[in-house]
Amino acid sequence: MIRQTLSGLAIISLLLSGCAPQFAGRKENLEYLQYATDRYLSSYYLKGSSWSIMAVDLESGRILLNHESDRSLIPASGMKLLTSACALETLGPDYRVETLVGYKGSIDSAGTLQGDLIVVGAGDPSIATHFKTGNPAISTDGIDEIMYAWVDSVSARGICRINGNIEGYSGLFGGKTLGSGWEWSDLKYWFAAEVNPLSYADNCTVFNITPGKNTGDPAQIEIAPDSDYIHLYHNVTTADSGEDVDLHLDRTMANNIFSVWGSIPVNGEPQELWASVYNCDEYFLSALSSALINRGIECEGTLEVNSENSVDKDQLSVLFTHYSPPLQHWIRIINRDSQNLYAELLIRVLGVEGLEAGIVNFDASQSAFKLGRRRVLDWEKSLPGSSTGVVMADGSGLSRRNLTSASGIMKILTQMNRSPYRSEFFRSLANPGNGTLKDRFLGLPQGIYLSAKTGSMARIRSLSGYISTEAGPKVAFSIICNNYLCESAEADATIENIVQLLALYAKEGL
Repeated sequence: MIRQTLSGLAIISLLLSGCAPQFAGRKENLEYLQYATDRYLSSYYLKGSSWSIMAVDLESGRILLNHESDRSLIPASGMKLLTSACALETLGPDYRVETLVGYKGSIDSAGTLQGDLIVVGAGDPSIATHFKTGNPAISTDGIDEIMYAWVDSVSARGICRINGNIEGYSGLFGGKTLGSGWEWSDLKYWFAAEVNPLSYADNCTVFNITPGKNTGDPAQIEIAPDSDYIHLYHNVTTADSGEDVDLHLDRTMANNIFSVWGSIPVNGEPQELWASVYNCDEYFLSALSSALINRGIECEGTLEVNSENSVDKDQLSVLFTHYSPPLQHWIRIINRDSQNLYAELLIRVLGVEGLEAGIVNFDASQSAFKLGRRRVLDWEKSLPGSSTGVVMADGSGLSRRNLTSASGIMKILTQMNRSPYRSEFFRSLANPGNGTLKDRFLGLPQGIYLSAKTGSMARIRSLSGYISTEAGPKVAFSIICNNYLCESAEADATIENIVQLLALYAKEGL
């Protein structure tokens, strides 16, 4: 049950009915806004929780709300705002990652490649992605189609047989494939997928589960993408109609043996379980090998992962270059859908690009993540405004070692409001009815528009973004909550009530 204080209900009721008190001037309006917010936060069910809140009038620069705005808290996926904003301003909205496909050796007159087929990974997150990127080159019908397109390009160069290995270069980023501070219990799930320059199908697999025809029948499970690299043991039965879905997933830590068990009600809706894949670079090569074989191209060698951070391009004959969708499409998946892998790849791409451009100095002990983090934090420090600073343990916000404050996020929001890439950044955020706001804020006042980034982990909630009218953005806000003991729905309701207050004030004019 979601509880609200009587005072909170009264405030919202007055505002929604249009009967809110009429104040003499702007100062009294702002005092009332602060008063109403403070009353929400003093509710008994929020006792012990920590909040950092800031809201700013974008036209005047006036601070509308300030509740411990410099308090450092864990922002969860709010950290993605920092990663995506820095990338957009430093790389530009049309930046693309290039994946090279080529070979070492020669192609004889019979169409046999006497040598190895080579793929050089560079961090493209979109190859066979489950997420739509808005790029027409990405299949919407089957996530394997992009691999078949690659094979068709190989075949078009006259190759019908490979007398060598399929080799993938996946060492560009260096360092670890998991983020610092990621919880062990999360690692089996898709949102904690490995981070690798060779990424395929979001480095995860999806188990599509359909109930049997009768109670007691085994459920049907399909694996997407279909891959011999995934080994599944399952014991999912069909329960009586009306029973709750009760499904469980596990994966052993150092291989791809999955267990799925539980029950699904007869005549119930099909369910999906998403799981991360171990050694995703091998997963990538396995998919490419299967596509080659299915197209009739014989492969005599083995699948080889090369962990070197570069390839000698003088020895590589390039067959073709695959281009990722432009960055402006990446950040829609990062911010609207809160896809962690995209953000983790992006911060590493920032490091690699900064190194190549001479923006960050090379240090053999520095991974691409550390170089990217340095670039992001340097960019953040260069922005106007003050904050308590940022502790950045990853690029996605999955780590509980990340720290920032409402004032820190406000620096990002105000910068992007005046950025030449403002429209691209705004379009990347979720709106009521889509992305992570699909079922939230559906009752905003007419003529009020919300664009925001959510953040959520156990005992953590955040929401940061903009409130706009037809005339454009009016209010920027950031709300971070940690350590609440109530139900998550109650913390969400408090955030939504504060945003409703800001929306109504934006509608009336600040």
